[in-house]
Amino acid sequence: MTRSRMTMLQEALLWKTALGYLGPSNLYQTVVDLWRQAGVPARQTVEYLTYDTVGDEVVIILRNAQAQVGAMMPGQEIAPDTCALYSRHADELAGGLLERLPVRELPVCLRGFRLESDLGM
Repeated sequence: MTRSRMTMLQEALLWKTALGYLGPSNLYQTVVDLWRQAGVPARQTVEYLTYDTVGDEVVIILRNAQAQVGAMMPGQEIAPDTCALYSRHADELAGGLLERLPVRELPVCLRGFRLESDLGM
């Protein structure tokens, strides 16, 4: 899990970078694996990732992975261009992607988050 919270723009850049590096199939499998390890959120704060912020392919991958692991948002109707997920899960998924991507593949603005994670800060 990342210690400092990324902005939505940084998180969107991370998702786009992961899609470019891993490809759709590997990103999907990685997200499923990470989501299965995610803990139950203490607070049920929700985040929304949309086509506009992360792109349609990432939202589709997230929604499919969410359904696969049974992490759908109960009692909420979500627009087709949006993925709603708990903030804790969003943070854990981002942190997991950050750890799995080679540093050289990360945009410079995300490398500090990786360094924090590597150093346990």
